[in-house]
Amino acid sequence: MDRGKFITIEGIEGVGKSTNIAVLVERIEAAGNKVLTTREPGGTPLAEDIRDIVQHRSDEPIPEIAELLLIFAARHQ
Repeated sequence: MDRGKFITIEGIEGVGKSTNIAVLVERIEAAGNKVLTTREPGGTPLAEDIRDIVQHRSDEPIPEIAELLLIFAARHQ
């Protein structure tokens, strides 16, 4: 069994992570390799809902500890 590579792209909001990921995926697939992309939080329906809550806060503030626990809940899911 061939083992793949694990590549992470990190950065603050708006720096072009999604754009860079799209370019990397295109180039890696063009070379004949398979690519699996994930994001955090996200990946399952519940984790995507949590992502939406964390990213699009309403008028009700989320305490830092609650946000951390939400991220852990999404990761566990």
